[in-house]
Amino acid sequence: MWRNSPQTKPFQTEELLARLRALGRRSTSFQDGNLHFGDLILDISRAALTCESTGQSVRLSEKELHILEYMFSNRGQIMTREQLTMKIWGFDNEAEYNNVEVYMSFTRKKLNFVGSDVEIKAVRGLGYELREKDV
Repeated sequence: MWRNSPQTKPFQTEELLARLRALGRRSTSFQDGNLHFGDLILDISRAALTCESTGQSVRLSEKELHILEYMFSNRGQIMTREQLTMKIWGFDNEAEYNNVEVYMSFTRKKLNFVGSDVEIKAVRGLGYELREKDV
């Protein structure tokens, strides 16, 4: 006999709250329609990147904006070239093999221009990681 209401598994409230807190710590803060990481503010609606510590701001191209948005949302993780290609250029793309490297170079130059403490680090053989510079 079929029941109208689905069965749910029991859970511990304390464990659920702990998992939600952990997710909150890992996620990029999203305030006022902007993404924040380190001393950077990514204004998606204006396609602009601003460094809070220097006050410098720069406009981003569409691809640079998508790269930073994806990396801000997945900070602390290493993104492979394939992941970036699929996310930024899409499944059916005509992207050249080195497009990711070219746009990473452009994006790094913009990070340097604003004087940020955040960098895109190449992890040899694996991909790229967005992180704060070692001081």
